[in-house]
Amino acid sequence: MITRRVLILERLGALAATITKANGYDSDAGLKVFIGGTGELGPADPDYAIALVPGDELAEEQGRISNTLPVAVQAIGKSDALDAWINLELLLGDLKKAIELEDRTLGSVLKGVMKRGITRSIERPPGATTIGLEIFYTCPYVDEWGNPSYGVPEAP
Repeated sequence: MITRRVLILERLGALAATITKANGYDSDAGLKVFIGGTGELGPADPDYAIALVPGDELAEEQGRISNTLPVAVQAIGKSDALDAWINLELLLGDLKKAIELEDRTLGSVLKGVMKRGITRSIERPPGATTIGLEIFYTCPYVDEWGNPSYGVPEAP
């Protein structure tokens, strides 16, 4: 069963995956997109990647259930990569360009418009070799009690 939460993450992931130099962006971070988060980038991973991490959802019930799903869109990189912080800042710009389109509903998946929240550095545990920045986007949608697939739009 497909739900709006799944569609939100899939559509954000698809937008993030367009971030390649061949598409005119500053990096190829879109070649490695994690959904649900990632720990460390290993030796076999690229120097830069993107992670989409859903946050604590807020729900209000008034007949149907109005939900607000925050998603942290993370620009992550290996701390020992050349010019790591500068490249993460460039990737942050790439993320905004790829995600912040005129259609703020992710193709009618959202009920309302996606909004940008805070941008911050990702906290690193001691010994971490991956650094990053994250932008929070809020994604409003509606479902019904016991019916998380309520109103899911048909595939384009």
